[in-house]
Amino acid sequence: MKTPLALLASLTLAAGLASAAEPGEISQTDALGMNVVTWNLTKGTTTTVANAQVLSEFVGAHYYVWRDVRLGLVLQFSEQLAPEVTAGSPFRTFALLPQVGWNVWGPFFVAGVLTIAPFSNGGANWTLGVQAVGGAAWTVAKWVKLTAAVEVPYNFYDAQTVGLTPIVGASFRL
Repeated sequence: MKTPLALLASLTLAAGLASAAEPGEISQTDALGMNVVTWNLTKGTTTTVANAQVLSEFVGAHYYVWRDVRLGLVLQFSEQLAPEVTAGSPFRTFALLPQVGWNVWGPFFVAGVLTIAPFSNGGANWTLGVQAVGGAAWTVAKWVKLTAAVEVPYNFYDAQTVGLTPIVGASFRL
């Protein structure tokens, strides 16, 4: 059992160190996520995937300003899959997510994100917030990484909510 764990640890470390991002590099990201739980602090309610399944797509670009430190802008598009929306569109959210990210060590990264959503809850409702993101990116080809992350969004306008969103995706160095 020790050999596979040591091998996995070595490969994880090597993958991260071999692909450190340098100043001037640009990457493009595509990811999918689904909020698994949201606590609405304003209303005192909790929503889980048992209540609604809303799939979010995140498409963005990132520019490395220093070694392993990036500035990025991601667009979020969310659609309600279930339960079926009876009135209106299943399109739930459009948001701009400017962010600062840091490749901390090996494959691991963190990011601080600002949420600016002019369209949320299925309509022209403004939502503003911040998010903390932590995850890992594993190199699978010279210019491609697979990513897995967890995001904790905190919205403070129009309502105060805290959530938990697992995310999977890919990153492409341009």
